[in-house]
Amino acid sequence: MRKKTLGQALVEEMASENRRVVADWRALLLLRRATLHLPAEQRRWEKSPANLEETRSILRRLVKRGEFQHPEKGLAFLYEARAPYARTGVVSEDELLMEIHPYAALSHITALVFHGMTDELPKEFHVVLPSGGSGGILPPGTRTEDGEDGESAYGRTVDELFGKPVRWHWLSRGSSLFGTAEYRPRGYPVRVTTPERTLLDGLLHPDWCGGVGKLLRAWVQVRDTLDLEALVELVEQFDVGLLRQRVGFILDELGLEHPRVAQWPAQARRGGSSKLVGSAPFASSYSEKWKLSINAPVDVLRES
Repeated sequence: MRKKTLGQALVEEMASENRRVVADWRALLLLRRATLHLPAEQRRWEKSPANLEETRSILRRLVKRGEFQHPEKGLAFLYEARAPYARTGVVSEDELLMEIHPYAALSHITALVFHGMTDELPKEFHVVLPSGGSGGILPPGTRTEDGEDGESAYGRTVDELFGKPVRWHWLSRGSSLFGTAEYRPRGYPVRVTTPERTLLDGLLHPDWCGGVGKLLRAWVQVRDTLDLEALVELVEQFDVGLLRQRVGFILDELGLEHPRVAQWPAQARRGGSSKLVGSAPFASSYSEKWKLSINAPVDVLRES
């Protein structure tokens, strides 16, 4: 029986998760897993890489031999398998973004597209991430039992990907990356803001979600599948009075009710920022219940 090489073992570990691309830190983790799984008599190496530098040296050799390549210029820390592989087709942007920064989450218009909540073809990527460190979360595809192997993961940022700008949104220090989840539409895990969190982010920054028109249509589209309990809980976590007013108004227009939302009008306050769209001027249309200037076309909400 022919013994497996490091390159073959790495590709097999990637294939088990339907991956095409790995960062240097994940390659270290996967090669250590392969060393643990394969008996010594079935592999051509003795010990797994001890650190990232040893792993990079291995990866450079694999690139030189043509088994791996860099997926794009400027991404020298990412490695795409070229060997016969289970998954075909182009490399997905979400897979690259998760390898570039394993503690980030796709957000705003990028999350809307991921969840199928818009037909927009965005010209840029949006990603939210902790202000420093890991934010208390594990990189996608790692486990607590990976121990120090998983701790080798660290985030990077890039200015663009496939010719499109990448906008990184750092949370304020001490804030947690709440309202995110891991999804596996292609096998490998991708961290994305949930549909409910994405809709709330859109109310705070509609320009980052394709504009208020597309955002309101997204609310209508998910009306029947919206997790109302999760939505209300997220609004309370944000603890922004104006967000309660905006969400309360939209839920009324959609005909959706929740006991906690029924208590929000008592907290509503008039003010210079009490508008459905913060960046637009005041409009004469006004919700007395929500103390809110309705300064955007909302007829789409009534079509549901």
